Amino acid sequence: MIKVRDGELSKVMRDEMKPNYLCEGPRRAEVLELCMEMALHLGPHVFLTQSRALMDRPDQSETLRNVSVPSLALCGREDSLCPLSRHEMMANLMPNSRLDVIEGAGHMPTLEQPEKTNVALRRWLEE
Repeated sequence: MIKVRDGELSKVMRDEMKPNYLCEGPRRAEVLELCMEMALHLGPHVFLTQSRALMDRPDQSETLRNVSVPSLALCGREDSLCPLSRHEMMANLMPNSRLDVIEGAGHMPTLEQPEKTNVALRRWLEE
């Protein structure tokens, strides 16, 4: 956050954030470029606001336990930011949930594996 405040958003995204979010694969460079464009377009204020929100957010386990509607926990198998174990925990907390893991994706399966993500969403919606 200090580097971003000091005007180094592009460097932080390039060196620290983006490489840790995505799975290796044929679309990686394209998705990395899109993430960089979005980050620079939104700017440092949004990055800092989001970072503070993540740091200060309360535990929502009880909220998940009280979800009574059918729910989907969806994640990429290679997500190092929010690993599979975290998604398994969330799915286990929700009484009427399904966990779907997208192969060949990291933190952004909708961008990394859009077709597989859409198949998982359709399957869940049709249940």
